[in-house]
Amino acid sequence: MSKSTSAFDRLVEWIDAANGSSPMISPVAGISNSDLPRLTRLGAIIVGIFGHEMPQSLAEALTPGRPIKVPDSVKADFLTLIETDGSVRLADLYATVVSSTERRNLGTFFTPRVYAQTIVDGYSDRYGAPSSVVDVGAGVGIFSHITRLKWADARITAIDINPLTLGLQAVMVIVDRLKNMDLVLDDYSRWIRDSVPQGPTLYLGNPPYTRWQLIDQYQRLDLLEAADGLAGARANLSTLFVAMTLARLRPEDSLAMIIPAGWMHADYGKSLRRRIRSESHRRISLRLADSWRFDEAIVDAVLVEIGPELDSEQPIQVADWAGSEILEVTRSTDDGPFERPGYQRQAPVGLDGNSNLVSNYARVVRGTATGANAFFIRPPETWNSLGIPGEYRKAVARRIKPSSDGSNPVIELAELLVLEGYQRGTDRRVDGVISEGELLGLPELYLCSKRSRWFDLTMEVRVPSVILSAFGRDRFHVVDNPDGLAIVNNLFGLYWLDSEASESNSRLTRWLQTPEGQSALMSASSIEANGLHRLSPRKVKSIPFPEFDECSEAEPGAFRLLEKPNSDELWVGAT
Repeated sequence: MSKSTSAFDRLVEWIDAANGSSPMISPVAGISNSDLPRLTRLGAIIVGIFGHEMPQSLAEALTPGRPIKVPDSVKADFLTLIETDGSVRLADLYATVVSSTERRNLGTFFTPRVYAQTIVDGYSDRYGAPSSVVDVGAGVGIFSHITRLKWADARITAIDINPLTLGLQAVMVIVDRLKNMDLVLDDYSRWIRDSVPQGPTLYLGNPPYTRWQLIDQYQRLDLLEAADGLAGARANLSTLFVAMTLARLRPEDSLAMIIPAGWMHADYGKSLRRRIRSESHRRISLRLADSWRFDEAIVDAVLVEIGPELDSEQPIQVADWAGSEILEVTRSTDDGPFERPGYQRQAPVGLDGNSNLVSNYARVVRGTATGANAFFIRPPETWNSLGIPGEYRKAVARRIKPSSDGSNPVIELAELLVLEGYQRGTDRRVDGVISEGELLGLPELYLCSKRSRWFDLTMEVRVPSVILSAFGRDRFHVVDNPDGLAIVNNLFGLYWLDSEASESNSRLTRWLQTPEGQSALMSASSIEANGLHRLSPRKVKSIPFPEFDECSEAEPGAFRLLEKPNSDELWVGAT
């Protein structure tokens, strides 16, 4: 290893030297077998330095059947790494060792320190210090680290089913010589059923965002039972954790967990919404977080804070993260969706009763969901270096960005691997790429596993007539697609119902680019947080589209509305 590289880089290099024949620890829930050899090496470092000081069950879970010799230089680099801001550096190390594809699919997102600190500080301002803190799905311990600094007298229990992340947290507990920390290697749903912490307890954290489809089918019934009827089928794991915690809260207890916001409107969240509204003597705060970005994932999250029971009726508030807009929610037994700050109900822009909708002209469909973007979508030069023939590559729009000079938006291009009709043995270079994906465990991922051939996207490629951005702050980009680019699932496509009606189709495209069209798109969107607007195909299809007629008296490229009796003509400039 080069001495010029950092301790972090040298650690990653040694860990990455693992291969298929390397020793492995026992399988870990939610971790692909392809990641186990590298994680075993990470565990060997932890046990090699700190094993004699950590709980025996945790040390045993991190020890493979065959020993791994860890060089002294690697141990030294590890100790160097944790000298400053150790919890954050260990989170970075784990996130580097585990493939980003696995972490995105399993919903393993580490909480940025600024969010965790704000959550703890806000709770402390409102309620003071709890006697006990339970860090739910503790990971590498960002919340545990902040709470032990904030509340020195609180007893902290960090629970996780993953011995690697809990082992990394154990490192900091040992290094800091903490006496008020309990590390519990267990399934949270089992632990909370059997455990009763002492004194007023805060259940805190960022539990795993694992989607329902990725939860083992035999575990789903147990989780639903633990949720005590407060969450329905299709709930993600973090929503189930909130539900099972709320079901067991004592009057003096409280919770503060940041989870995906889907339960606020989805069917699976009906019982949870009803229960939260009925907790009349607990202060309830639903605070929408800024959309977090991890590689190509955008996480729409909300902090659910439910305080201890008080003597008088308490408010329910829904707010954006900055607190610039706060909605008061009426107490009831209703299970309807929670209204969200910034949500704008769709309103026809001056076209009352207009039934001429976008759906009359086009289908609106989300782009291709590969299930493993880092594998299927790469720059042309990467495919060239791998020797993949052009016949197996399709130009794809990854995202649309505003141009630096404010002119037409810029499409960020890459190439999509499309192995239409490919038979193994046809090309050794293509075979090598497929084998690479299999070593990474991609055939086990949810979307890949649903295909008859996990690597064949042929039936899923989307090539629209017009490309529309799904997210926007000041505007949504609307771009013609004459070059036949495919799109990925962070973009929408318009597909004309009548390809012969070229003039009507082009008018719709141009209108969507105008201020009036943009206003209609904004009105059809929801604001996730921090001003980020989100569209859905259903909402776009329902936008009323004015019927236009060419107006010879107007400046070139302008249109006017038809059938607007008893009103001034509304002129819409085209771009």
